[in-house]
Amino acid sequence: MDLLKDCLAIESFGVKLRIYCEREELLREIEERIGRILPEGFYRRIAPNSAVHKFSVRESKKFRYVLFKGSRKIEYGNEKEIVLKYFDWQLRLTIAEYAVDRVFLHAGVIGWRGKAIIMPAKSFGGKTTLVKVLTKMGAQYYSDEYAVLDEAGYVHPFPKMLSIRGQQDEYQQTDFSVESLGGVKGMEPLPVGMILITEYDSQAEWQPQILSDGLGVMEMLSHTIPIRYNPKFSLKVLNNTANHAIIVKTKRGEAKDFAVRLLSFFENKAL
Repeated sequence: MDLLKDCLAIESFGVKLRIYCEREELLREIEERIGRILPEGFYRRIAPNSAVHKFSVRESKKFRYVLFKGSRKIEYGNEKEIVLKYFDWQLRLTIAEYAVDRVFLHAGVIGWRGKAIIMPAKSFGGKTTLVKVLTKMGAQYYSDEYAVLDEAGYVHPFPKMLSIRGQQDEYQQTDFSVESLGGVKGMEPLPVGMILITEYDSQAEWQPQILSDGLGVMEMLSHTIPIRYNPKFSLKVLNNTANHAIIVKTKRGEAKDFAVRLLSFFENKAL
């Protein structure tokens, strides 16, 4: 089998990737899947021999699906959807780690009246829930996974489908377009008006604390994807972003009530 012939190669944010499958029908399925897991228009096909980062899905005597990143086995099993969900995450993570001239922050992002609010948080941190509520209130949807920052500290759209838990169980995600939820996508880069450091607490009250730029950058570091690979550029971008934004830390209760208070505070303090 010809490795370069039986593969798919794409470029996204300057990151060149190749995906090889032993079975052609699986490769076609992954190609269709990439059209859902990456925002429309945010990747292009390239020549396979130009790729730097390589994935492959193979079959072993024990497992029907074995996922490799380079020569390293990173997932395996007989349930195709489980293995491919892990591939989805790894593909986006690789783009986030190695993006050219951009810094990816694990965060939800919305636009409100010409400025962005970015909400750094880990997985299961409630980013998507809050972003969904805000978009239903009229905010522009930029991302429920990554804030994509340029050197000047502007945030760019990464409008993947929203991955919402709780439709089947508390762990599995179901993807929805923002339009199906009554929202609209943001299309243009925005200056960051607020960096919101928050976590859910059912007993929380609205008690916003404004942080210094330095403390804000420290809070963002653990959510900064390329910090290990490009620390100098990452810190420069974080500092430029923090210098032009208000940085707020508060715990939050239920998303709907919190969103109303958040937008009111944002309009009074950052607009």
